[in-house]
Amino acid sequence: MGIKEIIGCYSVLFLLIIVDADGVWSISKEEDMELEKQLKILNKPAVKTIRTDSDQIFDCVDIHKQPSLDHPLLKNHKVRTTFDDFSETMKDRPLKGKGLSGFGVRCPIGTVPIRRVEKEDLIRAKAFSKLHMKTYAKNSHPLADAPIHLSAKLAANDKSVYGVAGILNVYQPTLLSPDQVSGSIIYLSTGFGEPFKSVISVGWAVMPPVYRDNFTHLFAYWTADNGKTSGCYDILCPGFVIQSPEFALGRKFPGSTYRGSQVDFNVRIFKDTKSGDWYLWVNGVSVGYWPKEIFNGVFEFAKEVNWGGEIFSPRQPCPPMGSGHFDGERIGGACYISGMQYQIAPAGKFVDIDPALKAVVDSPQCYKASMPSNEGTGYTFLFGGPGGQC
Repeated sequence: MGIKEIIGCYSVLFLLIIVDADGVWSISKEEDMELEKQLKILNKPAVKTIRTDSDQIFDCVDIHKQPSLDHPLLKNHKVRTTFDDFSETMKDRPLKGKGLSGFGVRCPIGTVPIRRVEKEDLIRAKAFSKLHMKTYAKNSHPLADAPIHLSAKLAANDKSVYGVAGILNVYQPTLLSPDQVSGSIIYLSTGFGEPFKSVISVGWAVMPPVYRDNFTHLFAYWTADNGKTSGCYDILCPGFVIQSPEFALGRKFPGSTYRGSQVDFNVRIFKDTKSGDWYLWVNGVSVGYWPKEIFNGVFEFAKEVNWGGEIFSPRQPCPPMGSGHFDGERIGGACYISGMQYQIAPAGKFVDIDPALKAVVDSPQCYKASMPSNEGTGYTFLFGGPGGQC
């Protein structure tokens, strides 16, 4: 993907009214003032500004002045530009993604890429989070006119996990309405039943409620209390500290072609036991980390880990997941996550997953998933489907 410099900056400020399943949601005057304050934090002065060939704008900001350092718990945090002892962590078989060599933004050394944020981005993300969180409060399959959150995933919920990895096959599913979401994720959290559950989730998604388009984006999400008062996607709030001058959260990238060329990328999330921070690596590059401070020091390890696909929709019918085809079509036809590994000892090696891990599908008539199989490069998990009346 090509890039070009642009000069100057702008900010389009206006209010947006979001309609959800319960009616109209809009921001109050107090929320509007808070958003203005948040915009000033997120849109820092740029050393250089880049417009990508997909028409996204990224500001290259001094690494030591990035927005996350405005988090109240990170006032005295010093950005880690070197790594602590990952000697055992990195002594495993390297995972190699393909097809994203032009994925970077390429800011100057000493700066990091920050996606230009407008007020509408913050309003949409807040509205989506309010609607999305309703689905987690349900104890049964949602009604047809209620928010729907469905997944086809491989779950490891019986171990203490300090890191997870996988190669995510990328597609660009066609959504049925602009308030739907479809993507593929690696998810880890402190576990079921936690009143203040900490979560980290990384993957790709077509997510119009957050990105205002129908393209596939690299995303990351975090929360320290199950989304009640903390957390956000990418860097729409302070929290995730960026290290790489090249890899940018929120960046658009192309999807695979059904029965044609395949695109994937390698994701690795792991805890550095010396610092206590959780790191994100993409294709072997450290994108950045979630400092331990933002989790209030309670994210010691993950008890709930998932690899797979998920969709969100405020109503029926549901959108496609993955390639839009069932797992029986195998690689090239169905979406996959391969090379699945986890780290089950602090600072230990990543090891292949247990092939007996449970595959869970919320709506088998719309989406399907296979048990993991060893394809020669580690275990591979196939999932997806066309959606519909789920």
